[in-house]
Amino acid sequence: MLLKAKDLLDKKVKHSETKVDNIGPNGVLLNKYDFSLCYLSFEESVPADPGNEESFQPVDKNVLNMQAATSGIGSQSTPMTGTGYPVTARTYHKENYLIPWHDIISLDDDIVYQGNERQMEEPDECMASSIFDGWTVETIDGEKIGKIKDIILDTISKKAVALEIAEGFWSKLLGEGNKYMPIAGEPNWAEEKWIVEPELKDHVVSNKEDIKPLF
Repeated sequence: MLLKAKDLLDKKVKHSETKVDNIGPNGVLLNKYDFSLCYLSFEESVPADPGNEESFQPVDKNVLNMQAATSGIGSQSTPMTGTGYPVTARTYHKENYLIPWHDIISLDDDIVYQGNERQMEEPDECMASSIFDGWTVETIDGEKIGKIKDIILDTISKKAVALEIAEGFWSKLLGEGNKYMPIAGEPNWAEEKWIVEPELKDHVVSNKEDIKPLF
């Protein structure tokens, strides 16, 4: 199945056993060298201080007397005890987690994963697919094909297989709308350009389902 990387960010993430789906993904990580799918990243709220669930806040005695009077209890005959009332003091902050792609078992309505393997540190060999957003795709002789809008993922081979491109002459040559080009060539990191052989222009298609592997 071919999916746009950004389409995954509209789904919810849940564990196969807990079924909790109140968290959403915020990125897809690819291997820098072969563009295989590494991880799915998402943010989750976690307690900043797990051991401090409640604290007691002092109460103004005048407030207590007023509460007693309005409730029909004589404040003089019914002494109020206690020095305060419990209030929730737990605070939360967001942590970013990475789920290994091999733990993802479904990408239908939700993203369902299994196991407990997840980490917080981004591996050196991986990169976010969004890093290429806005890059220009050019041939080695300087002809512009278009600009990268997204990465197309093949969930069967578990690799990025194509670029979604827009704006350039060759992307418009086949009609309105974005076009798709198989991943080939190599990124020029210094100039933020994707450089390909001129022959790759012949493989630009209008529908992502028509993408054909080059090898």
